[in-house]
Amino acid sequence: MLLDTCSYAVKEALKQNADEVEAYALLEREAEVFVENNDLKQVKSHKIGSIGIRVFVKNSLGFASVNSLEKEKVLDAVNKAIKIASVSPKDKHNGLPRKNSVQMLKGIYDSNAEGFEPADATKCAIEMLKTAKSYDSRVSVDSGTFNSSVLTHALCNSSNIELEEAISVFAWDIMGMALDGNDVSNFDFQFNATHSVRNIDVASTVEDFAKTVVKSLNARKIDSLKGSMLLSPNAAYELIQGVITFAINSNNVQKKTSKFARKVGKKVAANKLTVIDDATFVDGLSAESFDREGVGHKRNVIIDKGVLKRYIYNTYTADKDRTKSTGNAAGGTTSPPSVGSTNLIIEGGNKNLDRLISEIKKGVMINRFSGNVNPVNGDFSGVVKGGHLIENGSIVSAVKEVMVAGNVFDSLKNISGLSRERKKIFDSFLPYITVEGISFTGG
Repeated sequence: MLLDTCSYAVKEALKQNADEVEAYALLEREAEVFVENNDLKQVKSHKIGSIGIRVFVKNSLGFASVNSLEKEKVLDAVNKAIKIASVSPKDKHNGLPRKNSVQMLKGIYDSNAEGFEPADATKCAIEMLKTAKSYDSRVSVDSGTFNSSVLTHALCNSSNIELEEAISVFAWDIMGMALDGNDVSNFDFQFNATHSVRNIDVASTVEDFAKTVVKSLNARKIDSLKGSMLLSPNAAYELIQGVITFAINSNNVQKKTSKFARKVGKKVAANKLTVIDDATFVDGLSAESFDREGVGHKRNVIIDKGVLKRYIYNTYTADKDRTKSTGNAAGGTTSPPSVGSTNLIIEGGNKNLDRLISEIKKGVMINRFSGNVNPVNGDFSGVVKGGHLIENGSIVSAVKEVMVAGNVFDSLKNISGLSRERKKIFDSFLPYITVEGISFTGG
């Protein structure tokens, strides 16, 4: 059905003398359960279809979208896109990708998802609450969600690309604290997701959350220090992930806002760091077979043992640099394709977390970071959340009112350790990371 709708849009645009046409459609069925203040708050479900139509007329771009798959409304969107193209400026880099090889992924769609009802999502949310309270009565759940969705996306263009696939996703998260009289721990947030019904495991995620907040009780102030920073996967996502994805984005490189501009082939991080963008990693939340333009996804090594290997491109930015798309056209039906990362993976090291801790003479382990991170220059400053003081290879105590500041690009060069353990944080797969020479300010 979706592909037929896309094909119809392409044919109608070509009838109106468009030089190139692309239609991208989505059909999503979603159920979501919200938890708030230790209780179920809301259950909602919806099914929605949408389509975005991109046309080029003499290298001028026109785009229109509509939240409907009815032919009449699709045709209206086609007409709008043609009209917009007729008054848009020309750009010689505008164009669509040609037909290419696409390897359809296995393992990103579970047919059992079709029978997964809002009532099943509600049961999972109830299990989250019960697990939290049974772990320790001091645990308090501030908020959480359980989301199930089946998304079908399809793309058809005038270059004979015709693609369609279904993706199922079950995702859950929980946030809260521990309360022991007047002692209140820092908030913690835990997340996980899977593509299959049988791999839904909310209990393990909630237990990690409960364990973390209970350990954060009895926090104390510490003196200022300069030493090692041990980032949890959550903290690595908050501090590092966004800066790396901004810096490797070819659009930012071309606009000269990326710190990695003109650095391909050069050292940008410690030898221990290898970063991969990989939509073919089927366990990842952003796994899919083709990108927003119908280019087949592949595994892109971005940083290899500290050396920057490439940027990520869509068709437009690739044409500007006279190279090929890396399969990183991103976006939905509401706007033309942009450039975006998929599953960002940092390869793990050869030591477990306990070993990393044992090698730290003095430093702070950060479970979460709350503050500001500048993706352009890499400067960061903020508050350590769920932190622990480490001295002589052992965790001494939970800490509170500790500030941390530094620069992400400098931190990448000062990485001294990566754990074997890695965790899925949204569309990233990250280890614990030790960084040297970081300044902490005590309360």
